[in-house]
Amino acid sequence: MSQRPRISLKSTLSRYLLKTNALEQIRLQLSAREALAPLVGMALITGVLAGGVTVLFRFAMEWPTTFFLSVPQNYESLPPLWRFALPVIGSLLIGIIYLVLSPKRYDVGVVHVLDRLYNHQGYMPVQNALLQFFAGSIALISGHSVGREGPAVHLGAASGSWLARALRLPNNSARSLLGCGVAAAIAASFNTPLAGVIFAMEVVMLEYSVAGFLPVILAAVTGSAITQLTFGREPDFNVPAIHLNSLAELPILFLCALVIGVLAALFILAHRKLTKQTHRSPLLRFLIVGLVTGTIGIWVPEILGGGYDTLQMAMLGELGINTLIVIVAAKLVATALGSGLGIPGGVIGPSLILGACIGGIAGGLANMWLGEHTASPGFYAMVGMAAMMAAMLNAPLAALLAILELTYNPNVLFPGMMMIVVATLISRQLFSTQGIYLETLRALNKAGTPTWRQQMLSGVGVASQMERSFIVAQQEIPLEQAQGYISQHPQWILIDLPDEKPPELLRAADLATFLQGSKEGEGEEPLVEQEQKDEGTTAKIDLLKIPGERKQMAELNWRATMLEAQQELKNTGADALYISRHQSGSLDNRIAGIILPLQIDNFYRK
Repeated sequence: MSQRPRISLKSTLSRYLLKTNALEQIRLQLSAREALAPLVGMALITGVLAGGVTVLFRFAMEWPTTFFLSVPQNYESLPPLWRFALPVIGSLLIGIIYLVLSPKRYDVGVVHVLDRLYNHQGYMPVQNALLQFFAGSIALISGHSVGREGPAVHLGAASGSWLARALRLPNNSARSLLGCGVAAAIAASFNTPLAGVIFAMEVVMLEYSVAGFLPVILAAVTGSAITQLTFGREPDFNVPAIHLNSLAELPILFLCALVIGVLAALFILAHRKLTKQTHRSPLLRFLIVGLVTGTIGIWVPEILGGGYDTLQMAMLGELGINTLIVIVAAKLVATALGSGLGIPGGVIGPSLILGACIGGIAGGLANMWLGEHTASPGFYAMVGMAAMMAAMLNAPLAALLAILELTYNPNVLFPGMMMIVVATLISRQLFSTQGIYLETLRALNKAGTPTWRQQMLSGVGVASQMERSFIVAQQEIPLEQAQGYISQHPQWILIDLPDEKPPELLRAADLATFLQGSKEGEGEEPLVEQEQKDEGTTAKIDLLKIPGERKQMAELNWRATMLEAQQELKNTGADALYISRHQSGSLDNRIAGIILPLQIDNFYRK
């Protein structure tokens, strides 16, 4: 009988230290701006997590509807009583859930993601994500006029944030993983990987770079692959490859874009006003939404739920002009009220439905005015989707690519680009709106889009920029020890003060100058104290008394970004920051480096 090999404590400890050092090296690499290789690996894991949770969310919102709907999303098949009762019951359930939670857990959706990215370095609370998962599922099951993409974005972003927190990664890489999670969630929700990438970069991250793109692309591909493995490779919408028949139709498309731009702006303005009421009781707000949505649903059941069956019919040109007009009016009211008063759903799906219906109206009118040789109303619906999504979200490129991937019809590109430009210009210039997400942030009195300097400083961690040429010393040190410190040629001396006072910073050159003066007999007596020892008398130096400039210091965690360092210097009034890697232990073990204001200023010039 063979003996099992003995595992010594020493070998186990060695392996643990090796693994720990490897992880520390990865963290240090990720704090740099161009940490592409390790970030790609983290993006792959984020894509799996975000894609998986998006698929779970889709099951959670679709499976319960199989008990009362014969066809998914077909709320039109329900009797009028249930079309009224479902939104009301859903509102009551969501309101009760909110009442048992702390108000700080109420924030959900894309606006919450942007707030946490801009103002909290990408930290996404798990409790808010759990609320988004369950409350968002209830909202969609009960037929509220919201989309599934907003919850998916929140859950995807939370997946990236959770991974960064679990591995204790620096905050700049946590921001990147949040963007990866957003891209994977959009890709998994619509099976549109390219649109997911552009949405993450255009709406969330607000930057375009190779180092930023590659991880996001990988995460989006991973999220889309998970959706295809689960639900198959068939597109969500099966539409023919129809095209624009004549350039004479461009004026009609132009007018359609004008209408879409106006309606998008009015939707944003109404949403902004309603958002200011979110301080009121959630049960009351949600009950109002449920009663209004249920009442509208009695006569216009097409607005209930995600509405993707209605979207499919609009793209196929199966809905008449009168029906489309009623759907647009009802959808505008129900969605603006629901999303504005805080129902935990998204507006991307409703924006597509509104755009498709408005485009379908324009297509029907074109057929009436110009004859049957014009393009199908379904084609107008496709380009209308792109225009409304772009104008409402302030995301023209993401909208264009989303429609291209959803329809697999390259013929939408030329007229779609023209309509996107017109609709977005009307919304931005004529009504001075900046997209529904930024307008909602402003309505909630939260910071809006960061400046380019803030973006730049947020993209790099202090661990990659900090000064490491320093020595930690006690306030009073023997003369021989001081000379030993100087022989190591540090740039700075970090003075560890008693009574838990914050340390102070002294230039090593000032200590070297003092020691040189003492050696030549020029040192001042009060600066050097004598300590009696058995062997004789030992000189001690008080580092707070020698000539030189001392800098007041404040503490900053090693995971922080350069933007956080800049803000900490401003908030504390300190002259420099010491970067702490641990919260306890001696100062020698805790200090990883030093950040000076000059390093932040020099970072702009690189």
